[in-house]
Amino acid sequence: METKTINSKIDDAASKAKSLVAKAGEKAAEVARKASEAATKAEQKVATTAAKGEHRLHETAEKAGHAVKEIATKVIHAAQERAEKAVHGAKELAHKAQHRGEEVGGKPRDGKSKSTK
Repeated sequence: METKTINSKIDDAASKAKSLVAKAGEKAAEVARKASEAATKAEQKVATTAAKGEHRLHETAEKAGHAVKEIATKVIHAAQERAEKAVHGAKELAHKAQHRGEEVGGKPRDGKSKSTK
């Protein structure tokens, strides 16, 4: 083989190698760019999800607080009703006892004396 032919083949191989290296570099840069974009998107997604989670947690806490206040209000109202009923019952019982005492004691209830037969 001639030296020129061998040199030409070496030059062609070197040129192809440079081209392949350039293409590989472009592909590597493209992959790195896409990986960077994916990482940025993932970071944004995590931040968005965290914000939504925080918002949901806040809403849930507000709902729970509202439910607790509502239950406490119902319990207080029921306790007030029961206390009012107990007081009313005690007043009725005292009133009945007073009237019964007046009847047993022979006192007239409405200022009139009882007639005996």
